[in-house]
Amino acid sequence: MYILGISEIDNDAGAVLLNGAEVVCGINEERLSRVKRHQGFPYRSVRWIQEFSGVTLEEIDHIAIAKAHPLQNPERFYRPRQLLDEHAYFSSEDPSGFPFKLLNLFISHFHNGPRTIRLATQLSSTIDDWISKHHCAQKVVRVPHHYAHATCAYWASGYDDALAVTLDGQGEGVTAQVYSVRRGQFQMLAEVLLPHSLGTFYAAVTKALGFQPAKHEGKVTGLAAFCPPNLHLLNEVRKLAFWHTESGRFRVPAIYGNYPRLLYWHRRYGREQLAAAFQIVLEEVAERFVSHYVRATGLSKVVLAGGVVANVKLNQRIHQIPGVRDVFVFPHMADGGLGYGAGQAVYREKSGDMSTGPIDDVYWGPSYDNTSIENVLGNYPVSWERSDNIAHRVAGLLVEGNLVAHFHGRMEFGPRALGNRSILYPTIDATINDWLNTRLHRSEFMPFAPVTLSERVDECYRDFRGAEFTAEFMTITFDCTDQMKKTSPAVVHVDGTARPQVIHRKKNPRYYDILKAYSDKTGIPSLVNTSFNMHEEPIVCSPDDAVRSFVAGELDYLAIGDFIVQRNPSRTSQRIHDV
Repeated sequence: MYILGISEIDNDAGAVLLNGAEVVCGINEERLSRVKRHQGFPYRSVRWIQEFSGVTLEEIDHIAIAKAHPLQNPERFYRPRQLLDEHAYFSSEDPSGFPFKLLNLFISHFHNGPRTIRLATQLSSTIDDWISKHHCAQKVVRVPHHYAHATCAYWASGYDDALAVTLDGQGEGVTAQVYSVRRGQFQMLAEVLLPHSLGTFYAAVTKALGFQPAKHEGKVTGLAAFCPPNLHLLNEVRKLAFWHTESGRFRVPAIYGNYPRLLYWHRRYGREQLAAAFQIVLEEVAERFVSHYVRATGLSKVVLAGGVVANVKLNQRIHQIPGVRDVFVFPHMADGGLGYGAGQAVYREKSGDMSTGPIDDVYWGPSYDNTSIENVLGNYPVSWERSDNIAHRVAGLLVEGNLVAHFHGRMEFGPRALGNRSILYPTIDATINDWLNTRLHRSEFMPFAPVTLSERVDECYRDFRGAEFTAEFMTITFDCTDQMKKTSPAVVHVDGTARPQVIHRKKNPRYYDILKAYSDKTGIPSLVNTSFNMHEEPIVCSPDDAVRSFVAGELDYLAIGDFIVQRNPSRTSQRIHDV
């Protein structure tokens, strides 16, 4: 049974092809269009999937779309009665800040609701047009946004029983859901609706700090580690998002109306303290939300999805909740990954198959052979040589202190570069944030992440057990050991944590062999792994993307396919001897 899953097209459109429960391939439109977080129908993605798989639209049994139709299900996008009830309840319970709450209600009810339906209708019309053009309406199944998030996390984890928690800005008016899942049977325990959104809560401080919401929240997380917040500020922020014991839900009653206060706090306390206060409150509220349902269900395995759980520090906090034994974060946690969850939901419903098994990896995108790579190299001012042992050659370059971009095999699905589209560098230089971020045109306070040999994780990280699988995808932080701080200061953030990718040879032999050869030469089991892309561009996809970025950037070497590439100052392309 072939199922084509279409992601949320409002934000990071993409598609995944399943054959039964197994992934054939998947890609997001941004990697092909080169427009970051591409909005609109993923025409290029669907076309590439057909070309790669050889499966035509006629051969696809079902098309799963991770979005309710805004005209057929308007109540999913706009709930004015619920907004009025929420406002009345919280205003009577806590009359303080009434003007802010009134403004929040106005924005949520009279502006954002109709605006959301209008935008969703416009974007959905592109889906309708595509369906009509290809005469496939009978194959289409709509899957609710947050249910698709939950199915992403559960079916990728391989767990039999789990608590599935979704957290995001909003999808169809919903900002969070909790499911008890036992042997594939989903029972919803809780749902949080607008305006109560931890995603919006964090997006507001992102904007107040001068960054772009829905894009730069990671910069706030990085900033938050630099200092503790002022206690008065922290207590004020706690009034903007809090756990509500009576309802069993969190509340964010007035974030829109409080935005002027955020700007004032930014000026008074500085960006680091404001970021720290919001990060602490986010962790506190989400922890209470998750721990409440862990205790209520007795489930010890937690699976997470939604844009909020791109926050790796939050995921560490959830991992540390008493009663949580295992935690898994879907690697493409935000809306761009929803095609996988929608496809899984439809497959399980149509087939009745409830068997579980974890995903092997997320190398679901395109790959390119040496011939196509060499044809591209000839178009750029570079010199290149072919190597029969590229892993040892790259390891030698890294030992010499070179920046090496690595392009090999199938591209990663999701926001993290996991070795096949990565820039590698030794972890020993404590000054790396002072110069490498500058060379890559990134914010100087953003921490770099390590890739670490799986057999040596205990030397590097504390409290690792229970998060082994999710650590393969660079979606959670850990406290670092003293040895890690000493040998790999380039990847230990100022708060003593790191966000590793743990690599096993069976998952990516060449990538593993580079790190193993480097470790054999130096004794250090980690390297810097940062995404291979130009600033504000998506991660590179094709050889042309890679070589163009390499030439435009300030990297020392590019290992692409079986070739080692250097920029050629003579500004002509040149193949040199093979090694």
